Amino acid sequence: MTALLTVALTFGALVGCTGNTTGGTPTTPASTGTGQTSSAPTSSDSSSGLDISKYATKPCDTLKPDQLATLGSVREGATSTGELGQKCTWRGQDVTKNTSYIVHVSEGMKFDDQAAGSKQKNNLFEEKTIDGLRAYSTDGTDGAMYCLTTVESSKTSSITVQVSSAAAERGTKKPCPEAERVAQLIITNLKG
Repeated sequence: MTALLTVALTFGALVGCTGNTTGGTPTTPASTGTGQTSSAPTSSDSSSGLDISKYATKPCDTLKPDQLATLGSVREGATSTGELGQKCTWRGQDVTKNTSYIVHVSEGMKFDDQAAGSKQKNNLFEEKTIDGLRAYSTDGTDGAMYCLTTVESSKTSSITVQVSSAAAERGTKKPCPEAERVAQLIITNLKG
């Protein structure tokens, strides 16, 4: 999806980031590599029916204070509007030393359309499940510096976590596993 790639490239240019991340591995492993996917569910129906409407205008509320602390040294969240809907950006205190994060809350966009666009346009695309929900991680290159993980909350809504790893954290924070870890935290909050 051109919009996702544009968002990822714009985000990277704005924060001047590099780096890797570690974190939990809350996902079902999928193959890595150009255009490869796993055997994760591909049905167009979502049984989750998670309601993200309360975050539609407050994307910075998707993470609780104790969860935000796990992001490391980030600035206060800033809300804005992007191509995927409302978003919250937590920039690293020092973009060369601290990883930056964006959470997008998307309503009225079909998950399958988003996934198909990303799969077609990006070099890295991995389908997976996170806490039983359909998801995918993607990047225009190889996922070494940037990654977006989108989780289906309903047929027409999703949450996307975008990670831009800082150079100094490249050995400890890999972008896709970190985006998936943060997505897992948000799912936990949505499920209450």
